[in-house]
Order: sequence, then structure tokens, then C-alpha cells
Amino acid sequence: MNILDPAPEAARKTLSEEDLAALANFRFALRKFLAFSEQVSADHGVTMQWYQALLVVHTYQGAKHISVGELAEQLMIRDHSAAELVSRLALAKLVRRKTDPNDRRRSLVVITRAGERRLFELAAVHLKKLRESKGAFANLFRMAAES
Repeated sequence: MNILDPAPEAARKTLSEEDLAALANFRFALRKFLAFSEQVSADHGVTMQWYQALLVVHTYQGAKHISVGELAEQLMIRDHSAAELVSRLALAKLVRRKTDPNDRRRSLVVITRAGERRLFELAAVHLKKLRESKGAFANLFRMAAES
């Protein structure tokens, strides 16, 4: 289906104005949270992508070390972009590279103590904001589902 074509009649019949409003409100709430995340990350001296990378590196499969390729997959970026990101994080002493003992060609990413501190500072602020906003997120689709 071409995105410029009008929606098929079946889709028009299944979507109410409330459904569309709920989707619009969800996207607005998400954009607001992402803007908040970008600002709070900058206030803590990192980019939002750095914060996301630290979160992935710390939590990856029960704290198993993550490869650069796996980090790229998790962040939905290209391998070379992930390698550059890891280099910048390593330069900032937030992560370090470690050779994979099972495959010496592969580089693993390990979060440092400084990276852990930064991650936990940012995660606390993000969770506080999400908890404050959870009603807004939870209620976005409630009205549409009830109609």
C-alpha cells in the first residue's frame, strides 16, 4: 500500500476519531519525553545516544559483555557508527574495550565505574520523570479502548 493512497475502507471503519487522537497524544507524549531525555542527558555531560548505549551495555543479557556489533543492533545503528560511539565513550572513560577471549578478532564493550555512576544518575532522573508521567502514558489508549 502506498502511504499517499487513501486508507482502505476497512481500516477507516475500524479506526475511530478517538483512536486517532490517542495515537496523536501518544506520539506527543513520547516526543516530550525524548526531548526531556535529550536535555537531561546534556545536563549530565552526555548525549542521549551515549545514555542509551550505557543502558544497553550495562543491561545486555544479564550483564554479559556486549560486542560492538550487538550494541549496533540494540541501538539500531550501523556497525561503524557503533564503533565510533564506543571510541567516544572510551575516550570519556565511560566504557572500555576488551578482547573477546573466545574470538580475539571481536571487541567487547565493558562499562567502567564512571560509566556506571553516570548511568545510574541519568536512570534515576528518567525513572522519576516516567513515574510522574505514567498516568499520561497509561491513559492515552484507555479512552480509545473503551469506545
